[in-house]
Amino acid sequence: MRRVAAVGLVALLGVVALMSVGCVSEEKYNSVLMRNREQDKLIQDKDSQLAGLTERVNALTASRTDAQRLLAEKDDHLATVMRERDAYKKALDEMRDIVKNLSQQPILGGPGIPAAVAAQIQQLADQYPGVFDYDQATGRLRFNADITFDSGSNAVKPDARAAITKLGGILSADAAKDIKVEVVGHTDTDAVKKAATVELLKRLGKAANNQGLSEARAEAVAQILVAAKVEASRIATKGVGESQPIADNKSAEGKAKNRRVEIFLTGPGTAAPPAAPAATKPAAPAF
Repeated sequence: MRRVAAVGLVALLGVVALMSVGCVSEEKYNSVLMRNREQDKLIQDKDSQLAGLTERVNALTASRTDAQRLLAEKDDHLATVMRERDAYKKALDEMRDIVKNLSQQPILGGPGIPAAVAAQIQQLADQYPGVFDYDQATGRLRFNADITFDSGSNAVKPDARAAITKLGGILSADAAKDIKVEVVGHTDTDAVKKAATVELLKRLGKAANNQGLSEARAEAVAQILVAAKVEASRIATKGVGESQPIADNKSAEGKAKNRRVEIFLTGPGTAAPPAAPAATKPAAPAF
């Protein structure tokens, strides 16, 4: 408005100046008025542009303020997320260390076996290296058949008999009274050919093949456990012959690993090992 007043004053002074010099023609008068209007319009346009620019500057300033606020909030949120991430990473590293430490320790008890019983069996295995080994995680004892039996025989050798008898002593104690025992016999793929072995299996009522031999050896081990006061009702036996090899039967070393007797121990409410041929109660051994 001050600019409009100033323009009007300039125009008025121009008219006065013209009048002061004498008579002014109507043409000159109208020309001055026209210029005054044009100047007034230009000033109004500039004021409008200035108002628009001022509004845009104010809007940009507000946007900048909002942007700065959002950036600050973003930085705070990012810092919080990074702190949480670091905390989770630390917790994960600690958990991994715990798992690593646990993996390096023996798993006492296995499938429902009391820790004290598992510890006794492990000590027994340490006393008889090469006779059997004990997998505490699965509750499996694996006897080397070549050390446990003579070729083609179901008669248990002295060292293996001593170890099995001591095992029976552990399993007959009150701490182990609820443990179930399954004895499984295995063979390699070599056919049963010795006349003495064939005669032995026939006398026991077994098939004169690897299946029959595996059954006879499992039952012989079970009988030693029964003699050591382990209830027969807790024991089951089965032979699987050559059907479950753990090594290649093409080499002598592989065959030796496949000729084995395994004892599986399971606590109450624990699933037994996967079934092979039907389990049987221990029969009378042949010596």
